[in-house]
Amino acid sequence: MKSLTLDRIARMCRGRIVSGRGDETFDAVCIDSRLAKQGSVFFALKGEVTDGHLYIEKAVETGAGCVITDHETDCFGACQIVTEDTFKALQDMAAAYRDMFDIPFVGVTGSSGKTTNKDLIASVLSQKYDVLKTFGNLNSTTGVPLTLFDLEDHHQIAVIEMSMSAPGEILGNAAIVRPDTAVITNVGTAHIEFLGSRENIFRAKSEIMAYMHEGNRLIVNGEDDMLSTISDTPYDVVMVGIDHGDLRAYDIFQGHDSVSFSCRYAGCDERFTFGYVGTHNIINCLNAIAVAEIYGLSPEQVQAGFNCFEPSSNRMQIVQAGGMTLINDAYNANYEAFSAAMDFLCRRAEGRKVVVASDMYELGEFSPQLHRRTGERAAELGVDLLIACGEYIDSYRDGYLSSGGSECVVFPDRDSMAAELKKLLKAGDTVLFKASRGVKLEEVFNSLKENL
Repeated sequence: MKSLTLDRIARMCRGRIVSGRGDETFDAVCIDSRLAKQGSVFFALKGEVTDGHLYIEKAVETGAGCVITDHETDCFGACQIVTEDTFKALQDMAAAYRDMFDIPFVGVTGSSGKTTNKDLIASVLSQKYDVLKTFGNLNSTTGVPLTLFDLEDHHQIAVIEMSMSAPGEILGNAAIVRPDTAVITNVGTAHIEFLGSRENIFRAKSEIMAYMHEGNRLIVNGEDDMLSTISDTPYDVVMVGIDHGDLRAYDIFQGHDSVSFSCRYAGCDERFTFGYVGTHNIINCLNAIAVAEIYGLSPEQVQAGFNCFEPSSNRMQIVQAGGMTLINDAYNANYEAFSAAMDFLCRRAEGRKVVVASDMYELGEFSPQLHRRTGERAAELGVDLLIACGEYIDSYRDGYLSSGGSECVVFPDRDSMAAELKKLLKAGDTVLFKASRGVKLEEVFNSLKENL
């Protein structure tokens, strides 16, 4: 973060200085007392589980020189700014900090594929620009502000991922980021427990458009039944797809470990290759291509960005062990993301195709139905062995076997599955690990990898 005085920080977060000199400077922001460092500002946020005000002393001990609170309290020698609401103060300061940079902002959201698209777009744009992108899982109502505070004078463009679990969350982040270009990957079933329907999810994802205006660009999946209905906007809408869209892929070839396709780019027919198979990855590439064209990259720069793409942790991590190919995609899961991962598996595998699955969270009353549908989809795609654990093993198994699946083995929990997993596999298998993050299925992946 650029160095800011206490006076300026107080104005940015609409607070009043209780202690400290107005000319003292700070160059970092944190909301976790363990991550405080010298020169940082600690926001004492109130959450559902705990209250950041309880950790002020720890934050100051760790190095925080300024504390933002919602009431006057002992700040153990640090500067103090009091605001009415520390969360709102964090958002206000982030919005003001964003305004200090006259650079383009690209916002990315969607039910699945957000992080892959963010990483891919950033990889492509970095061939021409100095790019700030969302790091890790800092895509929430607190994560987006923290990401923006990483902006420095050398950055030329920012790619910001926005997640949500309730209406209004993307709207709040859109108000801070105010993207010049927005990408919506799809409208699926993630978080349907809290939103109740895909229609409500569509409305929530569409909040990213709230602050867009004439001259801005919206890029959406033209194959999505809801996103394809967007029209009559003051900004330009670019729909990407294979069968539908303004920017389409054609002459598609899906090999063992890559996909190649042609599309119109800057008025010419160009061919691109990407080192991951699956129809969803073609759409991901088209999103990145659409963004690249807006910001003036050459086809060669786009291809270079594809070549150096690296997925984030626990996303399509592919390793060879014990004569097997293991694919760790256990960062998160919903029906659409699971289907795409299995499509990737079945296009890539040469031997037996194996899925190691566990629960998908935040599906609410739709959980049994969507786990069963995932099992059905596994059979339809040609998965040879489905191994599952957790609460919804019956739904996985019933869906898979009823749709012609060949073999399904289930376990009551992760540990019992981990203990028997090696016995169920053999050399030549390609094995996909997929579940919601809270299951920690990557621990099973890592254990198997180490013991092969």
